Amino acid sequence: MLKVALAFFGIPRNSEICFPSIQENVLAQIPAGSEVQCFYHLYKIDEVRNPRSGEQGELKADNYAPFTTMTGRLESTEGVLERWDFERVKALGDTWGDEHASLRNLIYQLNSLNTVTAMMEPFDPDFVVFVRPDNFYHTALPAYIFAHPDARRLNAYIPDWQWWGGLNDRFAVCGRDAYRAYGKRIERIFDFCKATGRKLHSERLLKYALQQAQVKVCTLATTASRVRIDGTFAEESFSPKRGMGKRENRYFHLFAQWRTYWDKRRSA
Repeated sequence: MLKVALAFFGIPRNSEICFPSIQENVLAQIPAGSEVQCFYHLYKIDEVRNPRSGEQGELKADNYAPFTTMTGRLESTEGVLERWDFERVKALGDTWGDEHASLRNLIYQLNSLNTVTAMMEPFDPDFVVFVRPDNFYHTALPAYIFAHPDARRLNAYIPDWQWWGGLNDRFAVCGRDAYRAYGKRIERIFDFCKATGRKLHSERLLKYALQQAQVKVCTLATTASRVRIDGTFAEESFSPKRGMGKRENRYFHLFAQWRTYWDKRRSA
């Protein structure tokens, strides 16, 4: 029996808007007859503040309601920055130039991913679907990605838009030998910075972590928009060309598309 885990992480904004789209375009796309378990690590906070996006508002308790029947934890952010040596991260540079606010939020997100990934390991899934709960999913996950689990142990299916010089880190579907590299990439922060000579950057860190684990990156046409605390949708570009970056990444993208083409052919 195919075993599929869903991993929710971060902060659930506007679950009333987002979760029905997750049910329709993510959960409902998992093959019938699969053994499915849902896991979560979410932060229990009362207010969302994001200077970079201009987002600020109360986070109502009912946003957590869809996750009460799942396996997971609600935690505060206390101690997270110290755990991952945030002072050392700050010393490497302020990537987004906003007094380290975006870097701080990135550490929180990556810590949440790391925690939920560790929760799933005893389940031993064939595939893991990593889902940000504050995204509205416009289109469905394709069914073919769940075929041939043994052949796709090292595959990671990444959204084919907004790579920003690395890889889109919004959501993904990973095979059994790829999901740890995706979910535990916070452990590679200082390796990434040393190897590349760069400040911490979310999309580039993801690409580095998957490459180091020899993960086979494939593309996903599925699209999703972030929903702000006030219920508005963030403006998104779903063009695979935007933010592709240097020639090296364009070639990497071409190989990912080619690998995806053959994946579809094998599943036809």
